[in-house]
Amino acid sequence: MSYEDEILLKKILKSIISSSAGVKYTILIDETGITLLSQSKFKLSDDNTSVEKIGAIGGAVFMAGEEQGVILGYGSIDLQITEYNKGMLFSKKIGRGVLCIATEKNINIGYIRAVMKKWAPKLEKVLESYLDISENVVNKELKELFNSDSMSFL
Repeated sequence: MSYEDEILLKKILKSIISSSAGVKYTILIDETGITLLSQSKFKLSDDNTSVEKIGAIGGAVFMAGEEQGVILGYGSIDLQITEYNKGMLFSKKIGRGVLCIATEKNINIGYIRAVMKKWAPKLEKVLESYLDISENVVNKELKELFNSDSMSFL
């Protein structure tokens, strides 16, 4: 990810988290659940809680829900809302990634949906650029790793 892309994504996540007092965390993950970037209003004090865990579990739940929708013939998920006893988790498909927003229970659901819809196109564009660059770097490194010259060291 270029430095400019990272700064832009952080600004967007900060804008989302600042949009409402009830928004606690914004997390941008790839399709595998790996946390790419996140913003938090609060420091996580519990050692068992981390943004990475929230992202990984959120990604897994989102992908499982998407598979369920395909099986039911509903197609892929655009937005998933999970309501818990003490809060809510909103997950929206953003190209090849997922935007997760964790909120308090009494949040205005329509407002969060509108915020996600507003920022989705920009997030998708920057994320797509990042993922394309990352894939190219990985492919290049794999080619170098298995290059016949480097294999002679084994």
